[in-house]
Amino acid sequence: MSGRKRRNDFDDDDYYQQEYRPRFQKKQRVPPVVQLCKEMMPDITTIGESKKAFEDDIKFLGEAIINEFGHEEYFNNALLSTLKAVVLEQPHKQPAIALLTITVNAQNEVAGKTIINYFFEELQSTCNNTVKVNELNLESNETGPWNKIKLLLRFLSLLSPILLNDDIINIYSQLFNLAVELNNLDAEKRNPLAEAIYTNTLADIPYLFYLSRSDSDLQSRVDQLVSNIESSFKIKTTDLSLLREYNSATAPYEIVELPQVVLPNVKKMLANNMEQLEQLFMNWTHLLPESQNGDQGFNDALQLPSCEDLKPYSFFNSTKNVGSVDGMWRTPYYVFHVYLPQSTGDFETVVPATTYAGELFRDIFIDVVEGLEFNRREVAKQVMMLDLFFQEKFFAEQGVSIADLIETYEQDPLASTFKIEDIVIETILSLVFKLPSVSQPFAYFYTLLVDICQNSPKAIAPVFGRAFRFFYNNVDNLDFELKLRFLDWFSIQMSNFNFSWKWNEWENDSKRFSASNYSPKISFMKNLVRKELRLTSTPSEVDASLPEEFKQYMDTSYFSSDILISIYESLVAADKISITEEDVKSNDLIFKQDKFPFASIVSEILDYIHKPNDTRDVAELELLVVKFKEGDEPLSNNITNLNKFIVFLLTQCVVHCGSRSLSHANKYINDLHEDLKTIWDKLEIPQDVRESTIIEAVLSYWNINSQNGYLIVDAFKFVGLVSTRSIYNFCFFDWSGKVFGLTDVTSIDTVFRTLSTQLKMVKAEESIETGVEDFEIVFEKICVIINDTITALGFSTDQVVEIPEITETTEVSVEELQRLDLLWKYTTAVSFTKSLLRKYSVQFKQLAEKLSSGMETAIPHVPTRNVLLKWVKEVEEL
Repeated sequence: MSGRKRRNDFDDDDYYQQEYRPRFQKKQRVPPVVQLCKEMMPDITTIGESKKAFEDDIKFLGEAIINEFGHEEYFNNALLSTLKAVVLEQPHKQPAIALLTITVNAQNEVAGKTIINYFFEELQSTCNNTVKVNELNLESNETGPWNKIKLLLRFLSLLSPILLNDDIINIYSQLFNLAVELNNLDAEKRNPLAEAIYTNTLADIPYLFYLSRSDSDLQSRVDQLVSNIESSFKIKTTDLSLLREYNSATAPYEIVELPQVVLPNVKKMLANNMEQLEQLFMNWTHLLPESQNGDQGFNDALQLPSCEDLKPYSFFNSTKNVGSVDGMWRTPYYVFHVYLPQSTGDFETVVPATTYAGELFRDIFIDVVEGLEFNRREVAKQVMMLDLFFQEKFFAEQGVSIADLIETYEQDPLASTFKIEDIVIETILSLVFKLPSVSQPFAYFYTLLVDICQNSPKAIAPVFGRAFRFFYNNVDNLDFELKLRFLDWFSIQMSNFNFSWKWNEWENDSKRFSASNYSPKISFMKNLVRKELRLTSTPSEVDASLPEEFKQYMDTSYFSSDILISIYESLVAADKISITEEDVKSNDLIFKQDKFPFASIVSEILDYIHKPNDTRDVAELELLVVKFKEGDEPLSNNITNLNKFIVFLLTQCVVHCGSRSLSHANKYINDLHEDLKTIWDKLEIPQDVRESTIIEAVLSYWNINSQNGYLIVDAFKFVGLVSTRSIYNFCFFDWSGKVFGLTDVTSIDTVFRTLSTQLKMVKAEESIETGVEDFEIVFEKICVIINDTITALGFSTDQVVEIPEITETTEVSVEELQRLDLLWKYTTAVSFTKSLLRKYSVQFKQLAEKLSSGMETAIPHVPTRNVLLKWVKEVEEL
């Protein structure tokens, strides 16, 4: 409900009267209870956002609930649904809602008991739903039943001052016992649900003492709970290299799994008279009612599904209705980092995950981002006010610069250096960079980050800048797929802030490595500038923002002029017709130029294509093609391979006629594909050559906008004129030492898009067991590239491939750069394989046995083979 506009029956009546009744008629009077709810419920959703008004809000809202509850069902329902919405969608406000509930309970125990059991019934209902996954119909903002259980238990824990200790402790005991049972189903293999219940339930424990810090009986029971779970739950660490954000052993930070740190974090939170709890949580004990009986109990005992009933659902393997946050537990839950201490000095700007506070803040932010997904602007607002709900001195002042923090730290090492901005951005980026898949469409996270920055540009822009630098500095080792996500995020942020370029320190890399085909940093620079150009209708803005060194990347050509000229020269007699750089520099049909003796026929072909569908006769097109062979000196004498030329020419003519937009191109391809097939079927040209020629013709025409080119290739594929195999062949073809499928984002996107399209078709036909051919083709092609590169490097079959360390001052000769380029080509191809196996793990599970048995032949190089075999084996665990 929070942040959401909801209408009720009275709103509809008001709207009807205003729109359709005469103006002089009196507006129907809104019932007092409805008016009260309209005024009061928004105040509940914003509770705590004003520290000055907080005590008054608790007092006045409490009095209103005490006086009104039980009189009108409308009020009761509105109140309970509002409380639930805040508890589930804005968990940082749970303590305030709990304090309000305890205040109400002191003077209206019926209201208090109703609220308590309402949430208990929600807990019971949610527990029941955990074995009804197939019956649920979760919306995109649903975080999942087990995450909801975590939030409901947290809220009930906050009510410990008015609850019977037996009742609340029993819930914890039941959940811990269930976690242990699930965890023991397999002695070695992790159980995702067991880890989720274990971690979430432990993380809720400190909330038992938020408003009840002097209950010795409760403390004793909790100590026993913690001791029991520590001795009975075995942590099973699972280091899946397929899920590592970085490819080499020199990753910028150590891998940590969340279940590993939660118990030590909670124990430290409760130790030393709860010193850490006092430092973190607000102290509102002075606001508690003087007389408070801890005798409220639940109407029933909680009934959890059995371990046996939950077993089929415990791996979160369902493709739907799992929930965005629950689904994150399907694979090991690794902690993600961006803002490392060494980047700022000897202090942390992000609360470490090895503390309860660090773990909790990430948890709350994820729940807000995922649970309030339907209201992105409210998310952007809420995440930046989390500090209002914790102790004031726990965070540094919002917007403080790193330079000022360094000065503060030097003067007072005990002063807080934790920046709420860093924690917010790092947590959202952890969702953007989540492997193996993201919980929401990327656009949601990207636009959310834009909103946050627009709300507080001075505070957030430097935080983005530090993140950009961190990823760029580590881009060489960054996972192949994550490089693409980083590129997308960076380009979107730049396009939303006028393409303002602040990264002049990258110039040195450009000067040293710009001649490289495979340098990860150079590929990033090139793709970034090209993406920015595609995101704007005024390229001059991008040009104006770039330092001189980076203007060379404004050339968006897919093929270099030399390659493009050679493509055209392979079709015509070069000794009779010269192809110049001027001819091929823009998207145009060069064969209609007067220099070509067949230009008049090309014009006739264009006229034919432009004809309405019902007036075209393919026989007319056949006669035009025959003209190339007629006369004493046939025009075909100017063509080196007539059959290939006809395919190339007709493709470019269709593309040229549809060049105004992608929709035009699709229309012409759909209208003419049968005519083209009729002509081409009569040519003596192998099918694979025909298809590669079609793609080559399209990309040659759209050379300065290869994204459009590949989307048009998709249209040819859709009508059956191009196969997926031919697309993979083209993307991974070696053009004078450059494989675009490893470096150019439009080619890479095409490979993944084509595979994903095939995946959807296979799923639609319910034949997933047989729909793996495309995935095998791509895997084999990358293996060929790896083998060829190892051969070019001259490595023996046992020699480990290592890239020498390159510092900012390392001088690199032309010869050294050529060898470095081969090393980068190798690591890029291997990293591509890692992303391929992970992204399409379901398909590669079908291929695992075949790939493993044939790997010795496919990859003679032993170290590479061992890595690939390890990844193929890990696919089974995804």
